Amino acid sequence: MWQDLFKLVFHYLLSLGISKADAEDIAQETLLSTYLHLDGIQEGKLKYYVLATAKNKFIDFMRRNKKEIAVSSFDDLQNFSPICNIEDKEAIKDVVNKLTPSEKKLFYLKYNLEMTNSDIAILLNTNTDSVKSMLWRLRKKIKEYLEEEAKS
Repeated sequence: MWQDLFKLVFHYLLSLGISKADAEDIAQETLLSTYLHLDGIQEGKLKYYVLATAKNKFIDFMRRNKKEIAVSSFDDLQNFSPICNIEDKEAIKDVVNKLTPSEKKLFYLKYNLEMTNSDIAILLNTNTDSVKSMLWRLRKKIKEYLEEEAKS
């Protein structure tokens, strides 16, 4: 279970644009914090608690280090479930790398972690309607990028 949570947090942090070493450090801090507060976590909410903790630790890390978020690569991501073949996966990776860090985060939560809109809203401290709007704009932007790619 802990290894799966580590992978989840690690890939989530990479999607936010930090180095592998920093992602490992923050993931370890996140899991330690989760373990220490395990009694207070509601049953069935562990994954969301871990991701929310990782987000907060990431924000703390960025404040401490005053770093810019780098454009991350989605090469390490494994699960693009709505995409069928390798060529499509590569096209999606190219498009995702053109997105802003917040768009990458939303993409990762929805399509890699397969979270529901309401769960994403909880994690991002917003409402479900805002998540729906952000996802609609994200899909529209991805579609435009893919149409551009197809023309060239």
